[in-house]
Amino acid sequence: MALALVLGFGAAPAAAAPPTPSFARDVAPVLNRWCVACHGPEEAEADLRLDSYEGALKGGDDGPVIAPGDPTNSQLLAQIERRVRPPMPPKKRLPRDPVVTIRTWIASGARP
Repeated sequence: MALALVLGFGAAPAAAAPPTPSFARDVAPVLNRWCVACHGPEEAEADLRLDSYEGALKGGDDGPVIAPGDPTNSQLLAQIERRVRPPMPPKKRLPRDPVVTIRTWIASGARP
């Protein structure tokens, strides 16, 4: 048994950490599905555009909605987690996995 451990047999392989979420790969598809109908090129409620990385970082009438590295103070996250009013999207709750993806993306610095 000791020889097996020394040679690396019997030990479980280390799990690879998932990649850090990116806007283009992970966040944009969520926003396109759930947010862009009201916050996109056709209609930009509260002057907020979520159809591009630049628009998401710029924010809207009330200023930035993303605080890179600070999910607790990111308005976008507060609204999709339904911690503030109005909750977004207004009629339907986002599934848990997309919310976790956006939280992780913001916490990791909200990179493109």
